[in-house]
Order: sequence, then structure tokens, then C-alpha cells
Amino acid sequence: MEEKEVSVKVSYDYPTIEGMIYKDTKIKVDRKAFNELKHDEKVKGKTDVGKIVWIPRKLLEEIKWNLYLKL
Repeated sequence: MEEKEVSVKVSYDYPTIEGMIYKDTKIKVDRKAFNELKHDEKVKGKTDVGKIVWIPRKLLEEIKWNLYLKL
């Protein structure tokens, strides 16, 4: 079963009307929107503190969780 939301992080600082979204901020976004939108189109997401933000797709990187570490 595929998750509906995906965790992403912000690549660069991004100013908004409500304040700054800083580099490495973790945001949860809809997987479908994240995969379908192009370079400058904005994705709606929710920060770890619950703030709703709209941020350009080009500034987001998907966080890959490595569950199985080989030692």
C-alpha cells in the first residue's frame, strides 16, 4: 500500500508573506501533487509545526528513508 503523503525537505531558503521557510525544513505534501507538478508550480504542504505553506516544486527534495542499513 502506497502512502498518500510524502516527506520532503526544502533545498533553499524561501520567503513567503507569512515569513521565511528555511533550508532543510521538513514538509509533508500530497504524493500525487508532488509527482505531477512541474518546475515552478507550487505544492501545498504542511510543516512539522502544522503551518500550511505553498512552495515551488523545484525547491523540494524527497526524503528517502533507508530502513535497512548494511553494516
